[in-house]
Amino acid sequence: MKQDKNVILLINLGSPDSLEVSSIREFLRRFLSDRRVVNLPKILWYPILYGFILSMRPQRLLSKYKCVWMDDGSPLIHYTRLQAEKLNRLLSTHDDSVIVKYAFSYSTPQINIVLDALHREYTVKKLTVIPLYPQFSSTTTMAVFDSITKFYTNKLYLPQLLYISSFCHNQAYIKALAKSILNSWQNNGRHEKLVFSYHGLPTKLIQDGDAYFDQCAATTMGVVNELGISSDEYIMAFQSKFGNQKWLLPATNSVLLDLAKQGIKSVDIICPGFVSECLETLEEIAIALQENYIHAGGEVYNYIPCLNDDDNFIQVLRELSEK
Repeated sequence: MKQDKNVILLINLGSPDSLEVSSIREFLRRFLSDRRVVNLPKILWYPILYGFILSMRPQRLLSKYKCVWMDDGSPLIHYTRLQAEKLNRLLSTHDDSVIVKYAFSYSTPQINIVLDALHREYTVKKLTVIPLYPQFSSTTTMAVFDSITKFYTNKLYLPQLLYISSFCHNQAYIKALAKSILNSWQNNGRHEKLVFSYHGLPTKLIQDGDAYFDQCAATTMGVVNELGISSDEYIMAFQSKFGNQKWLLPATNSVLLDLAKQGIKSVDIICPGFVSECLETLEEIAIALQENYIHAGGEVYNYIPCLNDDDNFIQVLRELSEK
């Protein structure tokens, strides 16, 4: 007889499974084939995707992934695994009917595979899905929702389902971010400007109703209020533009270059939209943009790491899972 379980499923975007061009290509294929990510007709998008991007970009990305790769794989997979393991230990100590698993939208273990294995082994009474995106976006949070609903389509069972659509306002999350900034200031000194950098989105998505921008602003203001800093001490910006559409502004790279030109010699930078280190935070923000800022005249560039498996963030996940 199967045991009854209440499942907490942590889901992040994913990354290549290995440091091989073929693995990077497969990850990009899955990621960029999702209509939530690139909302163009296949007849227009697929020639670009298969004709140019998948033939050239994987090789260029290989050297970047090598800069951030860890002994047991990509940072994002490494920290997502640790988050699930630490949360599972914390929750199962008090309730052995709870189990925590993790999955990824575009790499292994994939969402449908994890759900299938769970239902084969247990009677899943309640499923709490926590997309590891603090700010809602149709490109990320809804992509997870699509996968969950697709799995249960045509099934003869459905557990009680709790879906956490965002946690941008969650006070434990806000306090964890603020504490990470304060710890950095204590250990590395406080610098002239604090930059909040979020992943960018095409402005059309915001105009069409995506709540992402407002939720990024809400997180920023929450942290700013917790720190008690004034409007001239920080700036919110957006990174990682892709394609030719208009994207959210200001762009992080432009902000950093402008600060250097204005004589701002030192900055702290944090990425509150990412709960785990990944290629974007470590290679783009911590390495490439640092080089640009220093080359433009800046002197001190302090990247404040993601929350990763910090105990404060595990408590955030605990709070979300107990709703």
